[in-house]
Amino acid sequence: MPGRSSHRPVPRRVRSSRHRLPGLGKRGAAGLVAALVLVGLALVLPGLWSSGDSDSALQERTAELQEAERERDAGLTGDLVGLAEEARTDVLPVLSGFAELDGDATGVATSAEVQRWRSAVESAAARFADRPSGGTAVNLARSGLAGAVTILGRAVETYAVSLRVEGAEAQQLRALAGELRDDAVVAWSVAASQLDVAGIEAGLGHVHVFLPPQGVEGELTSDHAPEGPP
Repeated sequence: MPGRSSHRPVPRRVRSSRHRLPGLGKRGAAGLVAALVLVGLALVLPGLWSSGDSDSALQERTAELQEAERERDAGLTGDLVGLAEEARTDVLPVLSGFAELDGDATGVATSAEVQRWRSAVESAAARFADRPSGGTAVNLARSGLAGAVTILGRAVETYAVSLRVEGAEAQQLRALAGELRDDAVVAWSVAASQLDVAGIEAGLGHVHVFLPPQGVEGELTSDHAPEGPP
């Protein structure tokens, strides 16, 4: 246009001030970054330095828990040994009664005798009614002993039914009762072996609560479980 110069200066781009940190130059920004890095290291490094202490504390806590479990199992095993001995005393007359009948083909227990057997088995079963949780060894021993008493109870009930019938059916039921009685003795021997293992693990040494092989009071009991039914 007339009166104006044809050469106009190129306008410079003005950077927005919002991208700048107020009052900081290049050196200030670099210093701020360095400070942030140091703060991050201060937060992370103590955790790395203390990792060894954490592992040691964890190992100590684990050892404490394991020792507490051993003490618990030792107490439960000792209690179970006492219960097993009492239950063995309960069931010996029942086993002895069956043994006497086995030796007499014509012998038959009376209703009063069977009722005494039933009471004895119920007393033995009540000793295992409480099932506190412990280690595997003592838990298996307790369950095994309770199961053996349960089988003996079925033997008694089967014999009781035989008294209400006659002839061949009665003989078959009594024979079945005798087999259940033998199964109970075997089951007890397995559980007693497991209790022996629990006693060793608990630091109590060998524990022998096996039944006499024939179930007769006064009969010598082996230090080892019988190999099979009498």
